[in-house]
Amino acid sequence: MNKNTKKLLAIVFMAIFIVSTVSAAFLGGGKVATPSNQNTGITLTGTPADNYPDNKRTTFCETGPAQSSKYITEYKIPTSCTQPLAIIADPAGNVWFTESNTGNLGKFDPSSKTFQEFTNEQWQKGEKSMMWGLGTAQDENIWFTDSQHSLIWKFNPTDKSYTRFVFPKSNGTDGSFPQMLYIDGKNAYVNDFTGKKIGTFTTDHIGPDLGVTNISSPGNYNFTSTMTTDPGGNVWYTVWKYQQGGNLVKYDPKTGNSTQYTLPQEIQAPNGIAIDSIGKLWIMDTASSIFFDFDPNSNQFTKHLTSPPPISSYGNASGLIKTPISRPYWNHFDDKGRLWFNEQVANSLGVYDSSTQSLVEYLVPSKNPNWSDCGTLQDCGVAQVLDFTVDHNKVWFAEWVENNIGVLDSSIALPIEVNASDTSITIQRGQNVTVSFNINPQEQLTSPVSIITSNTAGAQNISVIPQDALVTVDKSKTVKVTILADNFASAGTYQLLLGVRYHDITVSKYITVTLE
Repeated sequence: MNKNTKKLLAIVFMAIFIVSTVSAAFLGGGKVATPSNQNTGITLTGTPADNYPDNKRTTFCETGPAQSSKYITEYKIPTSCTQPLAIIADPAGNVWFTESNTGNLGKFDPSSKTFQEFTNEQWQKGEKSMMWGLGTAQDENIWFTDSQHSLIWKFNPTDKSYTRFVFPKSNGTDGSFPQMLYIDGKNAYVNDFTGKKIGTFTTDHIGPDLGVTNISSPGNYNFTSTMTTDPGGNVWYTVWKYQQGGNLVKYDPKTGNSTQYTLPQEIQAPNGIAIDSIGKLWIMDTASSIFFDFDPNSNQFTKHLTSPPPISSYGNASGLIKTPISRPYWNHFDDKGRLWFNEQVANSLGVYDSSTQSLVEYLVPSKNPNWSDCGTLQDCGVAQVLDFTVDHNKVWFAEWVENNIGVLDSSIALPIEVNASDTSITIQRGQNVTVSFNINPQEQLTSPVSIITSNTAGAQNISVIPQDALVTVDKSKTVKVTILADNFASAGTYQLLLGVRYHDITVSKYITVTLE
């Protein structure tokens, strides 16, 4: 695959999965104090910002200093415009991240709150690459992917050296696109996003090449997404065409056989996949606000959804966005069994607790308006949180267009507690049911809360009408919510989400709704 083709592919990839529904990307208006070169529009700063013209620097580099909230603290990376992407925490608690605009690895010490950036002498000046995958091996070496150059890199933290390996293309393809990287013991797995395979190698391999073994993706699908393994050693991943369906794949390395399960029609871009303690697979759909679990015992998919994005994330200055979506991307389980995921265009991190049927969503403080329909709106936009990692109570994430890493402390108490009077209800077509929604303040609230609703049945099947859209909560309060079933509603079992949004946090509960 030649360089021009790779760049075109990267642009297409970004257009589908990174740019918001209405985006002002590539229209940034950064200013630099020193005179510009009139021929190129680039003011040389001696930093990675020189990879972008002046008028794009606020779009891709940053719009301001690091921000903080009650739950989230951000840290500005010392080097300008590194575009941090993949992020992990090592066993010692250090936080590592890829710098997609420099080719370097960065390291943050949470104890001293200091950064180290390790220069990759093999990186060509002016190059950039989406470096999605990052992992720590048992020998403490750090591995990461380089999609632009079809490479896998190994970094030795002891001698600070980088070693690069070619990620081989599949037969009959023009090249490879190594994306995510998952390490299980000594085995490393890399999905070839457009090369229709999973590549696997051992992290203790010695030699000039990786010794990659290919797991070919079945079917005629354009994309192969990230992977996970179950306790039996099976590899699970998805294959799909954008907005045209796909399959969940289970590969047994002992036999070389694959089993495929047809994904629900609603899934348009299945990216993240994770497995819980009882063997269910959880799949995130980046083209919507939904995620699914799959039970291998019953072969059944169950649909879940996030809350609607806050208007501060998408803006809608033009009025063109009729149905904003959150775009859940990657997912990880914490040591309490809760499912974490990043909501890319809602500028949020969400955590779903299946034991309590609850969802908490935390808004990221920094916002870049060039990636949303912000117009003249203030405090609007997204920081492009494209990856995160969970380390006990701490959730670390990277802000690709704000040059920050951030940490969310999930041990901090929430300001509100919510409960519904019913965990499940049954409605006949053409009828309605009223449920009580209890809001309990856990601190003194300084402003009214917003009642948030969403459901997997869709507006054509049910309508959800809260008694009040805004509620002042100075003590425990009950809000009535009416659920109306359409006369021609489709029978089935759905989820209704009832939530409360207070400043930068949304707390919700799920109710199972059966339409008969």
